[in-house]
Amino acid sequence: MSACPNLPVRMGGILVPCLVDTGSMVSTMTESFFSKNFKPWGQERLQSCHWLQLRAANGLGIPYLGYLELDVELCGKIMSNCGVLVVRDPPGDMLARVPGVLGMNVISKCYEELFGQHGPTLFDLPSVSAAPHSVVKALQYCHQAVIQPPLKGYGPVNVFGRRPWRVPGGTLKMVTATCSEQYSGLGTLFEPIDSGLPGGLLVSPALVQVTQGRVYIPVVNVGTTDVVLYPRTRLGQVSTTAIVSLPRGVVEVRSITATPTAPLPATVAID
Repeated sequence: MSACPNLPVRMGGILVPCLVDTGSMVSTMTESFFSKNFKPWGQERLQSCHWLQLRAANGLGIPYLGYLELDVELCGKIMSNCGVLVVRDPPGDMLARVPGVLGMNVISKCYEELFGQHGPTLFDLPSVSAAPHSVVKALQYCHQAVIQPPLKGYGPVNVFGRRPWRVPGGTLKMVTATCSEQYSGLGTLFEPIDSGLPGGLLVSPALVQVTQGRVYIPVVNVGTTDVVLYPRTRLGQVSTTAIVSLPRGVVEVRSITATPTAPLPATVAID
């Protein structure tokens, strides 16, 4: 796992040390942390979601107990009924030190509440400017999706390849897609089409990386039967993103992109 900033996040009244992961659509905590801090009342509120299948980047399944709906505090706001998955403890001690993952389901909800109350000035709030840079940047991406950049900045995203892609029921699959090479190396926001995908497949707005006109789009099948995506099926569109504002004294540093030598697995975790 790459190094991610971490911070204590209050979930259900308990401070949970969390990795801030803007690539995750869900928030999680480990079973051992849950057992130590949330029992016995947490066990009664633990709900099952057997339709959801989690897989790691190496293709192995991630077992989990279920999920909780907790009040989560972030940037001075309290978001009610946020879903937090309780996952089995993995080998190693990394997640023993940082047992939680703060995902975009909480961050985007935080943005919606802050923007609804303060508008674009939310980035001037002390509670936001003092937050970790990764949280501020995630809020900026949420804002970028709302302000709607010029139409000319959009580019279509279509399923890549000559063969159909099969998305098994109850899984998330990374589908290779194509778009214009002009987005390569830029901060890029993917947004799904309004009409939806075949068979009830779901895709969500996500920050993606375009490499030589190729991009990986997370597609979720919440049903119980397999659904097929055919080549050149329109998934959505991409647009460039930009920093809206930065805390005083903070400057943006261009990152260095490393190209993997091995292909990305088709099915990955929602983390």
